[in-house]
Amino acid sequence: MKKKRRKVNGFHVVLISTCCLLTIVLVCCLSLIGIRVMNKDITEKEQPKVLQKVEKKEKETKGSSSFSFVGMGDNLIHGAIYYWQMLEQNGYNFDDIYELTNPYVQQADFAYLNQEVICNGEEYGLSSYPVFNAPREILDAVAHSGYDWLSTSSNHSMDTGATGLLEEMNYLDKTYPEMVYTGTHTSQEDRDNYKVIDLNGIKVGLLGYTYGLNGYSIPEDMPWLIDVIDEDLIRSDMEKLNKISDVQIVAMHWGTEYVTSVTDEQAYYAKVLNECGVDVIIGTHPHVIEPCEIYHGEKQDTLIYYSLGNFLSAQDTVAGMIGGMASFTLNYDFDTKEVSFKDVKFIPTVTYFNAKFTDIKTTTIHEYTDEMGSSHGTVGTTKEAVAEYVQEVVGNPEGIEVVLE
Repeated sequence: MKKKRRKVNGFHVVLISTCCLLTIVLVCCLSLIGIRVMNKDITEKEQPKVLQKVEKKEKETKGSSSFSFVGMGDNLIHGAIYYWQMLEQNGYNFDDIYELTNPYVQQADFAYLNQEVICNGEEYGLSSYPVFNAPREILDAVAHSGYDWLSTSSNHSMDTGATGLLEEMNYLDKTYPEMVYTGTHTSQEDRDNYKVIDLNGIKVGLLGYTYGLNGYSIPEDMPWLIDVIDEDLIRSDMEKLNKISDVQIVAMHWGTEYVTSVTDEQAYYAKVLNECGVDVIIGTHPHVIEPCEIYHGEKQDTLIYYSLGNFLSAQDTVAGMIGGMASFTLNYDFDTKEVSFKDVKFIPTVTYFNAKFTDIKTTTIHEYTDEMGSSHGTVGTTKEAVAEYVQEVVGNPEGIEVVLE
């Protein structure tokens, strides 16, 4: 007996065909997913190599950086500098005094000035040598000139007492917060907060110290107020500063007044600072210029300007009229952590005033003319005399150009 052949229903055919089609689609999807997963795995494995290449490229392009620097000596404000403005009782403005030297300040990446005296104005009583207090507008003029860094630790820091010094710092903090100062502090917290600035990607640490305070004492409850030169303190500060900065520059108020040679104490502390890793030392206080050099230590070199003399003053000697402008470009290699210098110069500065102190200017030897020399209130301050004096004191240090015209 023959088996009865089952009739194939059309619906079953469609169903079977649909299932087959879905199966094919599913296989294809799984294959695509598999390929993507494989690609993802490959990408993830290769990714570290790409990142390494990127990091290497950034390291190569970082390489090194540099900044230009100028530094001026003592901003020593004798009474003669503001005498006529005081008599006129029309307010004070000293902007024009600095106008001839402003281009050097404003063109540099970083500009320094030793603010020798306190500027607390008439509220504290204006006074000159030996206990100074100048008009506050001196600080305004300095800020308007474009200075970035003031050294406020000197033998005159306590001339208006601790209260006066704190008031001057508060004025600077409030009015010119972009202008840093070193060597004096408003609190222990401020003392512990080292000044580190960014110059074209280079972290530059700044410190400042003074040899003494003209017999004044720092209040016992304010040991943080002023940084006085002390080897243990310097070594401690530098150990901490080295950890948070690439380059270190220190302002030293040291030496002997009116002596153009480097003292034994200056030489000793120059060596200490070099051992601690200081790259540049800017010296002030003697009120006359002193030699400069690139000191070669066991581990590194240190550029040292032992004294930049007076930048602005009314001292009545030719030597007291002559100062120096430190000028250089510092290069820092991020890979080797080495510092190098180029275009290192000692450029003479001259304070000019006429016989009546009605015309007062800070200049460099470039702007100082024979006419200014002949009309100078301090007889004998000719351009030729300036060049001869600088040549005698500074000489021809290796690696430093001494500009004489």
